[in-house]
Amino acid sequence: MKKLNMLLCAGLFILNTACSSNANVSSPEPETKQNSIVVAVGGQITTLDPGFNTETVNNYILAHTLSSLMTKDENGNVIPELAENCTVSDDGLTYTIKIKEGLTWSDGKALTSQDFKYAILRNLTYGAENSLTIYNLTTYLKGAEEIAANTDLDAETIEIDGVQTPDESTLVLTLKQPCAFFLNLLTGNVFAPLRPDFADAHDSTWALKPGYPSIGAYQLAECNENEKAVIVKNDSYYKADEITLDQITFLVMPDSDAQSLAYKNGEVDVALNVPVDVGVNYPNQNEVWNIPSPTSYFIAINSGSTAPESLKDSRVRKALALAIDKKALASTLGPEEYYQALGGYVPSGLNGADGDFRKEADAKGTLQAYDPEQAKTLLKEAGYDEAHPLKIKYKYSSSFIHADVAQILEAMWKNIGIDCELEVVESGVFYNQIDNGDFELSRYGYTASDDPSQFLTLWTIGQQVVPAVEDPAYDQMIEDAAKIVDHTEYMNALHAAEEYLIEQQAYIIPLFSYNTPILKSEKVQNATKKGTTPYYGYVTLQ
Repeated sequence: MKKLNMLLCAGLFILNTACSSNANVSSPEPETKQNSIVVAVGGQITTLDPGFNTETVNNYILAHTLSSLMTKDENGNVIPELAENCTVSDDGLTYTIKIKEGLTWSDGKALTSQDFKYAILRNLTYGAENSLTIYNLTTYLKGAEEIAANTDLDAETIEIDGVQTPDESTLVLTLKQPCAFFLNLLTGNVFAPLRPDFADAHDSTWALKPGYPSIGAYQLAECNENEKAVIVKNDSYYKADEITLDQITFLVMPDSDAQSLAYKNGEVDVALNVPVDVGVNYPNQNEVWNIPSPTSYFIAINSGSTAPESLKDSRVRKALALAIDKKALASTLGPEEYYQALGGYVPSGLNGADGDFRKEADAKGTLQAYDPEQAKTLLKEAGYDEAHPLKIKYKYSSSFIHADVAQILEAMWKNIGIDCELEVVESGVFYNQIDNGDFELSRYGYTASDDPSQFLTLWTIGQQVVPAVEDPAYDQMIEDAAKIVDHTEYMNALHAAEEYLIEQQAYIIPLFSYNTPILKSEKVQNATKKGTTPYYGYVTLQ
């Protein structure tokens, strides 16, 4: 799964162009440092461009090399980072942000408001393939939608009403409609500053080439996207005296069993993706680190223009959903502390009208409740029976628990007469195929921590990277919800959109929410989090 902070992700970009020749900086040299750790990550590194990234694996690194206007503490609270403060107008449309004084990039150049302006406008005009990361910009920022994906515009000179820099230390962001969680959005990578002398306007390959300036706690020193990334402390960082760890190596190890073995052999200090049974049964539970996150693992169904006719029928999609015993599936994968069956698409951990969004919805009844007999009835109505069985193909990637999930789904669908062919794809090319609509049904997943709308907007025509759902009525529901100022009314509109997406149309099939156990050596002390992302800058080694 991938896209916007997604878990279970691994992708591959073909990177063979040189970085910008305008960056007049030297590359920091990786070396064996005593005050360093090795962290195993569960997928290939696809990009370290803050304005382009949508994958969790990359965020493990970016959390250390980037700084944005705001950040999140380990409890998920939004706090200033590069911003000194932020003043919001009474109508909720204007955010005046003062930048901390005296901040410099790793090459000594002063950080200015223009760096934020360039980053925002550059990300907006990067190109059509960047539509996912800029969705919130185009939804809320005044003038952003008009220039989005227009590669003919010059990000250095273009002006829009939504981004103004009255002086070098002030950034003014103006919205076209209120957004109750806009401060949360300012923690995102898309608001991280960039400069045109190293961050190309329409290319991301520079971000994997060590040598460009950093404004974060660390700087990229080495990167092979299929093997590892090495980052070293940035002595120009404004809180450099608080950063205790000199070097971090992120080692690419997609195989979770291999991660466990490497950890046990002392080859890695932190293993971010290990099998659940390893976490449950590990003899020293002090070395097991659990970080809950709002995560949804689901089945994406291609019901759009490239889909087979069978999957364009809502009765077929509903039958596929009703045939799945989600509680049995989740319990087969592992204990409830790691796998929780999902009664809907938006997972627990996000605020609703008056409490947890998921709990509010589940109190009214589980969406797509297990009902194999009703599933058979729907299939028969759609023209499928023993003599003419429904044939489908389910695609998944070769890492994590995806094979186990696929085999369980195949068996459950077989129970109601569906003939399912399983197709396993190398994790490095999985997303290229999915993003091009080359699938019928596919495993997928998403995690976000700001607002339920982040999950629901993924399936609007203009937002989705996976070309699967084409429903203007759903798009209108999401668009109308975004304009609602009253918090309770807004959340009720999102509940209605989820019910339409999952129950009425069954465009996707939520399966479970999960937490992946992390193994962390006891010698690694003071590891913390930025929101739900592990952070090691303050680590001391015992």
